[in-house]
Amino acid sequence: MNFTNFKIAWRNIRKKKVQNLINLIGLTCGITFLLLVGAYVWDVHQVNSNIKNIDRQFLLQSKYKKEGFGINLTTLGALPKALYEEYPDLVSNYYRIDGLTGIVANGATIHEEGMSLGDPSLLTMFGFHILAGNANTALNNPFSVVISDKAAIKYFGHVDVLGKSLQIKNFKGEKHDFEITAIIKSDVQNAIMDLTKNMHADIFLPIINEEFFGRSIDNWNNPYIAGYVELKPGVSLERVDAAIETLVRKNTDKEFSSQYSPNLKPLKTYYLDDNQGAVRKMIQTLIWTAIFILIMAIINFINFSIAQHITRLKEIGVRKMMGSSRVQLIRQLMTEYILIVAIATFISLPIYIVTSPIFEHILMRKLPTLMELPIYFFGLLGIMTLLIGLLAGLYPAIKLSNIAVLPAVKNQFSTLGGKQLVRKILLFFQFGVALLLLACTLIISKQVDLFLHSNLGYNKDYLLTVQVPRDWSENGVRKMETLQHELSQQPEVKSVSLSYETPGLLGFNMQSAFGTVENKEIQVQRITSDSHFLGTYEIPLIAGTFLPKNYATHADNRPVVINRKAMDDFGFKNAEQAIGQQIAINDPSYKMTIVGVAENFVANTLHQASPPIIWIDVHESLQYRYLSIRLQKGSLSNAVQQLEKKWKTLLPDAPFEYQFMDERIKSLYETELQLHRASQIATVVSLLIVALGLTGLISLSIHLRNKEVGIRKVLGASLAHLMLLFSKEYYGIFLFAAFTTVPLSYLLMQYWLQNYIIRVEINAFTYLLPLGTLIGLLSLLVGIIVFRSTRFNPVEKLRDE
Repeated sequence: MNFTNFKIAWRNIRKKKVQNLINLIGLTCGITFLLLVGAYVWDVHQVNSNIKNIDRQFLLQSKYKKEGFGINLTTLGALPKALYEEYPDLVSNYYRIDGLTGIVANGATIHEEGMSLGDPSLLTMFGFHILAGNANTALNNPFSVVISDKAAIKYFGHVDVLGKSLQIKNFKGEKHDFEITAIIKSDVQNAIMDLTKNMHADIFLPIINEEFFGRSIDNWNNPYIAGYVELKPGVSLERVDAAIETLVRKNTDKEFSSQYSPNLKPLKTYYLDDNQGAVRKMIQTLIWTAIFILIMAIINFINFSIAQHITRLKEIGVRKMMGSSRVQLIRQLMTEYILIVAIATFISLPIYIVTSPIFEHILMRKLPTLMELPIYFFGLLGIMTLLIGLLAGLYPAIKLSNIAVLPAVKNQFSTLGGKQLVRKILLFFQFGVALLLLACTLIISKQVDLFLHSNLGYNKDYLLTVQVPRDWSENGVRKMETLQHELSQQPEVKSVSLSYETPGLLGFNMQSAFGTVENKEIQVQRITSDSHFLGTYEIPLIAGTFLPKNYATHADNRPVVINRKAMDDFGFKNAEQAIGQQIAINDPSYKMTIVGVAENFVANTLHQASPPIIWIDVHESLQYRYLSIRLQKGSLSNAVQQLEKKWKTLLPDAPFEYQFMDERIKSLYETELQLHRASQIATVVSLLIVALGLTGLISLSIHLRNKEVGIRKVLGASLAHLMLLFSKEYYGIFLFAAFTTVPLSYLLMQYWLQNYIIRVEINAFTYLLPLGTLIGLLSLLVGIIVFRSTRFNPVEKLRDE
């Protein structure tokens, strides 16, 4: 390729403005979508990338053969430290996190914060970028605290806060000043500050002060501690697993050790593999979607390149007569094709800037700017541009350069392949991908709608939750009951309930429960609440009463309420039979009396069946986290404003940070919402590419058959006849694509729907909309193009030489 080739290519591109504009639009859409997906993929692979010795860092999780012993996310509190001390040849460092939520204040700036109580090794083990402070001593003092730069700006307005203090309240309501001994930069997401979506921390407290917060981390009976270990170079996971099993057998009882097994997760890929690999699956889906869309744009390019160069057959013939070889013709044509792709790539860069906020909304994640992307990213983009140009242009260049001199000079295209099989195959692929995306988008949309609007067993409308200050004592519960009573007197409030758990945040910590029917043992989910929980969430009561007020705690007749699922699992025939029966939780001797049976409800998400539920009174454990507030129907904004005023009057030192229940439910299905929105954008882009392709192909087909159209019009052909003439081959290709794609999309969606316990049904009616949409689009395009392209005087075309 030389400069002359580029000059000729640029001249030809400018000469065919309309055709090349269609090509550019399709290619730009495909490349921009691929660029957005590439930026997202690069960004999620940066998670945890700044951690020191990342290849040897592992998150120590657990597996249990039977529920009720702990949760998979965490490990035994004493285990990481014991590994480090007793197996120094295997482990070079460790860190533990006990996640807390408490009130943090600096003067009038008060927030409810997620915090991490952990070992002094935080700064030395992970290699965080320290803006100020000493990594070796920052967490040695009981009342020291390490914060991120975001927390510094949040509470002080700037990051130069070393030596200043934050006031932190513990679960007894006691306040104490904590001196800031280090500030760390939080520029890259990591699994220490963000272990889970609901476990974010910008404030890190020393383990030496665990008593102030009423915690016991270094304990073999505490299976709820997040543990990290850094292995020595060359150590295999099998050796570490064996060491862990030895320690667990040595320090726990036989029943626990028989149920437990270690599960070390590499920190390097933890973000991608967490939540059953949701992010990795999203990456794969987006990449394949972007590839298919780009292939559709390339297909348009190939079809246009062959079709529009029919008008250049004389030029090709003359070039051959003047001595141009086939290689020279291919080189010239390839220069032109690669230049078009390069222009599309260049245009896609500013479009990326414009569309990235939309994509951020779709994926619920901030995308990097062009300046934040690495240099090699743009190098790969350049290579991709060249490959797309070669892929898209090689077949048309070879096909067009292969024509004989005489047919080319006579402007005859028949020798290029009258059957045009390749073009039909490419068009079939376009129709198939568009139909597949449209059908899948519709089914995903229905499933997401089912998540958000199905019957959950409780009323999520006009319902919000607020985290409350924790004082886990009898005095603290009385204060919360006073707060609950005062808020319930507000005219905007219908009901208020105090609880430790709420629907959507029950977690998966199952507990053993023992029934009276054949001493049956089942696994249940416990909810600690007051007597207003059922009324606030409007969960139907089948029989009996809900938790009664003013009963004697720790008496023999302690009340408990179960749901229908628990009733069935305990073996009771009906709700009336269950009333008055005694059951036990964890300890068979810890008897409680069933006073009510409630209807089932969706405890967490529709990804799995809801477990058996039991309710115990908050006075039993004295532990609580949330106030659930049901508002009267009306203006939500006004009700929240009035509620906030009353809150500040009653709790001036606690923030009013609330979340509506419907927003929480949406957050539970974040992956599905991402997939839904991404599929919508992909469908729109694919339909646009199909429309552009059909527009160009039909227009060129009519242009090349103008004389035929003129003769048919003279002979009385109607618009409907001409539409049928130019569309019948497209309808045939479309029907063949539909017969192929519908079964494929059915199988794909059935596989995807297996992830959910409640799912939509796929039937014949599901495909009426996508099929009708594409047929309607095809008919509309053919009608408009044929109508506009055949509005000429047939005499003029018949006289045209």
